[in-house]
Amino acid sequence: MDIWKVWRRCVFHPMATHLSAQDRTEQFSYGTGTKSSTVCPYRINSAIIIIGYWLSKECSKETKSLLTVDHHPTPNSTRYTTDATFGSAQSRIAVFKREKPMIRNTLDNFQIALNLTKNIIREIDHLKPPTPSSRRPFILRTIAISTIAVVLLMLSIGNHLVEAQTDETDKDYTKWALPKAAKARLGKGGINAIQFSPDGTRLAVGSKIGVWLYDVETGKELSLFAGMCRAIAFSPDGRYLANGGGKYTMSELQVWDITTGQKVSLMDGISSASALRFSADSKTLVSLRSWGDTISQLDIETGQENVKHLIERQFTGSRGPEVYALTHDKFAVGHGDGKIQLYDTSTSKMLSTLRGHADLSLQPLDAIPDRPAFPPPHRSKNQVVALAFSPNGTHLASGSQDKTVRLWDLANNDKWITLQKHTGWTNVLAFSPDGKMLASGSTDKTVQLWDTATGDPLVTLSRKSIRGLRTGHLNGIAALAFSPDGETLASGSTDGTIRFWNTESGDPISTPITGHTERVKAVAFSNGGSTLVSVAFNGIIAFWDMKSSKKSNSQVAGHRDMFTTLTLSPDSTKLASVGADGHVIFGFASSWRPDHLIRLTEASTGNEIMTLTDRMNPSHLTFSPDGKTVAFGSFGKIRLWNTETGISLDISLLEQDEGHKVPGHDHGNGAVAMPPGMRPHQMPTISALAFSPDGTRIVSATMEGQIQMWDTEMGIELTSLVEQEPDGAEYEVKAGGMTVTTSYKDPIFALVFSPNGRRLAAGSQEQIRLWNMETGNWGKGTSSINSHEKGRVVFQGSQALVFSPDNMILVNGDRNGKLQLWNITTGNELTTLNGHTAEVETLHFSPDGNTLVSAGQDGTILLWDWNEILKGTPAMDE
Repeated sequence: MDIWKVWRRCVFHPMATHLSAQDRTEQFSYGTGTKSSTVCPYRINSAIIIIGYWLSKECSKETKSLLTVDHHPTPNSTRYTTDATFGSAQSRIAVFKREKPMIRNTLDNFQIALNLTKNIIREIDHLKPPTPSSRRPFILRTIAISTIAVVLLMLSIGNHLVEAQTDETDKDYTKWALPKAAKARLGKGGINAIQFSPDGTRLAVGSKIGVWLYDVETGKELSLFAGMCRAIAFSPDGRYLANGGGKYTMSELQVWDITTGQKVSLMDGISSASALRFSADSKTLVSLRSWGDTISQLDIETGQENVKHLIERQFTGSRGPEVYALTHDKFAVGHGDGKIQLYDTSTSKMLSTLRGHADLSLQPLDAIPDRPAFPPPHRSKNQVVALAFSPNGTHLASGSQDKTVRLWDLANNDKWITLQKHTGWTNVLAFSPDGKMLASGSTDKTVQLWDTATGDPLVTLSRKSIRGLRTGHLNGIAALAFSPDGETLASGSTDGTIRFWNTESGDPISTPITGHTERVKAVAFSNGGSTLVSVAFNGIIAFWDMKSSKKSNSQVAGHRDMFTTLTLSPDSTKLASVGADGHVIFGFASSWRPDHLIRLTEASTGNEIMTLTDRMNPSHLTFSPDGKTVAFGSFGKIRLWNTETGISLDISLLEQDEGHKVPGHDHGNGAVAMPPGMRPHQMPTISALAFSPDGTRIVSATMEGQIQMWDTEMGIELTSLVEQEPDGAEYEVKAGGMTVTTSYKDPIFALVFSPNGRRLAAGSQEQIRLWNMETGNWGKGTSSINSHEKGRVVFQGSQALVFSPDNMILVNGDRNGKLQLWNITTGNELTTLNGHTAEVETLHFSPDGNTLVSAGQDGTILLWDWNEILKGTPAMDE
């Protein structure tokens, strides 16, 4: 029977006391899709009443008006709205509390969202005992109500519960919130923040691509609310979820209604926030702007914002690194010099300055290849990196690079006690809901629980073996959150996992949530393109099945905290890397100790094959097309390492006055002779390397903007692609009879040959330059693509480049996560792809040329449909 016939019979013939067996089966089959049942209609409809009752509270007024039910279809009939109908049903529903197992099974058969099922069951638990009534026979109202519930379901009320999902019934999270032309997203983005829902059933994970909502009991993904997230907050009633956005991006603050999955309509231009807090009645969201100079009160119902600028926080210039915390009447700002300032949120006046971490001794920022954007010029060794208020706001906890935690009593003249047990930086803090426990997470990969009354350590949560299984985190802790009852602690790490711990025993509980690995730095295909291999900054090697977009296996390369540079062989069987130990926060190293070893690792097992010592700490690695040679650069040299013979060839970038090369003598430790009077920082620093497709040539680029091409067999220079400009854009440094030509142009970060070897592209912050390798027209014969054109920002730096398989299109990945496509013949921009929320690390094409792969610092890999991308782009000019 047609479902609409069932609907009409139920609404317009309410005196019918039952449906036929066929109608019952068909009505139930509509909900299940493939199953039928002989359960009596009385029990089925009781479950549908629950569904309808709960949905009626959440659906819009427009939907309710459309679903107004006419009890008797006569001119003088009395009309009953869905509000009245369901309101009356509420008093009768409690009799079905004992039928919860049957109701849950019915809900599962309807295949609605898991979080909706939980909410409906929770409504059953909260219902009061029924009130006796002698009005209309219950079975009649049951049938009428059930039809409304079915219509609600047919109108896809449940389908839009998660706006970010393309299909509520689609359980494949790799397809959620995809950008146009993307086929799948591998990885969920690095972990920035986590928080339990007020009822403890869900966990929100703020990542670099959005907020993921998980079922705590099963660990399953419920939804994804897209948009970079640094701070999150649930409203006390559990209805709203706020996302503060990203600090260094143009993202804005977002508020989502979890019950409907819809984004709350807000006024335009609400900038991102570093700290968030809902009012007790859930009607107002208080936020501290990303730079800590503005307090905002956002009315959730109207979407209007009341902004208060903090005069004492307003000043120009570089503010340096800061962290923030917010409570009901004050907020705290932690500074790079170890000081903490407290402000009143209502008056914006500074209350006090806490100096427990303060230290006046400054040290230079470590010069590292992969440092975060906007680095401070200096930092204190006691820099404050974490802050948290107790639930009642009377205490403040602070964590620092000095490896201590300070617990401040704000109600008692800001007295403080020192908690010391970590061996690394304390970079994340969280209080238990009752304020009796404090959790601290460190770069030493451990979580420590403290008694806030005494300052005594309670238990350490660390990597250990339990019943033969290793548990705990491989990398530093990035986020912490207590469950509402305080019995469970969730910890998120830069190793990509979220683990759950019993706060009393310290034992791990339940299965960890996975997939949030930080910063994917290299990708390569294997098995003819059926498998994609990726490597993250921490040496985690993942194997992805291209057909299912699922991870099939993973390995961990080496034992280092991070890898400063790494690359995969073209066939993905080998990994070359340079590791370091130190302090890592959000995938970036702020202090590290290089091990001066280039490690060759078997990708499938993670086992080390061989090593090569280089005391100058290589800054870039790349494999030759045949996978036999690893090239890497350092201060003033290129080294070609044959991984089959172990023999290496050194090429010096320094040039004698007569034009002869300085022989790069191998002392067994990678050292190259340095001209007298020249210091290491004056030597050219390799920033990019690229082999020609046949492997006979290698092109090097430096941080000083110099580009040169070399013979890979002899190690001699073939040509310099960047010539001296007539306006003196290059200058010479003379030392001990040697001459170093240094460009005044921007550093080169990307180099790539076209597949046929006829063109070379080099990308910097300001432009992309193209050379025709056949004509040998260096300099004047080149073409360029500028980052700014006619007042328009075309791209934000060139971080990664790749040519299309047909050699006609150049793809650029910039530092803001965008991809631009260029016709290399005309120089015209074809299209821009928006997908990543942070810098693009690498670009790659599948062997069949149908898939473009982009990987970024947001911790995700996007698989783009190349044929779909080309649709609608201008025809290629042959």
